[in-house]
Amino acid sequence: MIPARDPRYFGPTDRPLFGWIHRAPAPPHLGLVVCNPFGYEAVCAHRSLRHLAKQAADIGVPAIRFDYDGTGDSCGDALEPARVAAWVASIHAAVDELRKATGVAKVVIAGVRLGATLAATAAATRKDVVGVIAIAPVIAGKPYLRELRALQMAAGFGEPPAGQGLPADVVQESLGFPITAETQAAMQALDLLKSERPAAQMLVIDRDDMPANDKWVARLREQGATVQHDRLPGYVEMMLDPHKTTVPERMIDTVTVWLEARAASEPAAHHTNVAGRHQAFLGKVVESPLYLDPDHGQFGILTEPAGPAPLRRKAIILLNAGAVHHVGPNRLYVELARRWAALGHAVLRVDIAGIGDSKPRPGRPENIVYTKDAVDDVAGAVAAVAKLPGVVEVHSVGLCSGAYNSIKAASRGLRLRSIVPINPLTFTWHDPMPLDYPAFKVAGEAKRYQEAAFSVAKWKKLLRGEVNVQAVAQVMARRGYSLARHKVRDLARLARRPFPDDVGAELEQIARAGVGIHFVFAERDPGQELLRVEGGTAAAKLIAKGQIGVATIDGPDHTFTPVWSHAALIDRLGAILDAPVS
Repeated sequence: MIPARDPRYFGPTDRPLFGWIHRAPAPPHLGLVVCNPFGYEAVCAHRSLRHLAKQAADIGVPAIRFDYDGTGDSCGDALEPARVAAWVASIHAAVDELRKATGVAKVVIAGVRLGATLAATAAATRKDVVGVIAIAPVIAGKPYLRELRALQMAAGFGEPPAGQGLPADVVQESLGFPITAETQAAMQALDLLKSERPAAQMLVIDRDDMPANDKWVARLREQGATVQHDRLPGYVEMMLDPHKTTVPERMIDTVTVWLEARAASEPAAHHTNVAGRHQAFLGKVVESPLYLDPDHGQFGILTEPAGPAPLRRKAIILLNAGAVHHVGPNRLYVELARRWAALGHAVLRVDIAGIGDSKPRPGRPENIVYTKDAVDDVAGAVAAVAKLPGVVEVHSVGLCSGAYNSIKAASRGLRLRSIVPINPLTFTWHDPMPLDYPAFKVAGEAKRYQEAAFSVAKWKKLLRGEVNVQAVAQVMARRGYSLARHKVRDLARLARRPFPDDVGAELEQIARAGVGIHFVFAERDPGQELLRVEGGTAAAKLIAKGQIGVATIDGPDHTFTPVWSHAALIDRLGAILDAPVS
């Protein structure tokens, strides 16, 4: 039986694209193709576009959402040539796949930001596109690239360490996503005010916090298009960091009402349910989308060697970094998975329940990063990879909340050979916990204040009244309480009466079970200080004995956003996990 949410590969067999078909319950009249924005915006908007596709299917309009060539789960990468042309070709392939899979004769193409620009470009050359939906469209490439440069500068990442910079052909980066000189030139050439009319029916939704795109709307009407033009709230909230995003319900409701009106004027299609390709051969590796349960709830993508599997091999599970779906921050998990699979390992990039493309558990909200059920999701992933031919050991890798879930899974006694926590921001979590002063902020701020105590410039600022003394006192008071509390926990552990959720006791338990522990930290990330304080004497002893490894990388932020830092993290993780099973 083909599921209502049907993951598949499509397009050229030598350049497979990944996407999802959201099927309608009745014979459809019209289909919807959903086009991602560019780079980090695509990561943030993933959840909202999934809701858009589902809501369209619920009103009888089957939808496809997909990753362009070189992005997301599709083949290739951002450094290859002809990116803009490849993205437009990906839209054409998605239209063809939706028509083949569902039987629809006509489609509407919807896009967000640069995706709207690409959607309009592709639609102008097709006769089966009856409408285009442009949400906060990029009208011209040149100002858009200037905006990306401004955002990159505002992020304040600073210069990379000596000897580590951008690849030679990268001239610009946007919050972790590289842009080559060729791609930059192709993006600069985009200009909707000079383009052909995309479709006879247009829905243009502008964000309500910026000037409207009146010139393009006027141009479309001059070209004979019927245009509905709205300014709606929700764009900013849709583009927040993935764990903070809010689905823009008014935008999606406006889109579905407009789609219903367009569908009503089209004849019913011959309803088909054609299965798609469920494997993609990518040179040395092969990828397969997997549902880990019979209810099609938990989802992941398995990457393995394309040839015969080694007789003895590792399986590596990559766990969500916060609410970022299984591609990982800046698409790092895709690169890691394909690299490790080429070395012979099996790698599962998995979404825990309610994150990315995994459904929330019944009665639970979605997009909750820390949940008490996450270890059960990790257990399902471990069970899935442990059954693969040749797998004799399983390793868990995760950044931020993925680090936390790796530690909790190992302390629960799951069949793991090692865990690699990257930049954990907490070692204990209870629902609900206050977010105003979480432990990592207290640890980070306290360390910063301690370092400032040796700075003459900082003392001068204090004497001039330029320092918020009350805030400093509040942080240091909380810090003092935390240190005292963990000292008590240290004593209780030494007396063999550990407190519940004692980090040091958990690490000791994991080490006794023979599970390797390899922490990786960005040099300035507060997780290091958190490990020292909350792990107490237990962590210090395990580190001294070599039972806990701690590696640091100088320069990157918490999620290793700068492009130069990707290689540094991959190299460090490779030193831990590249080697074949002994």
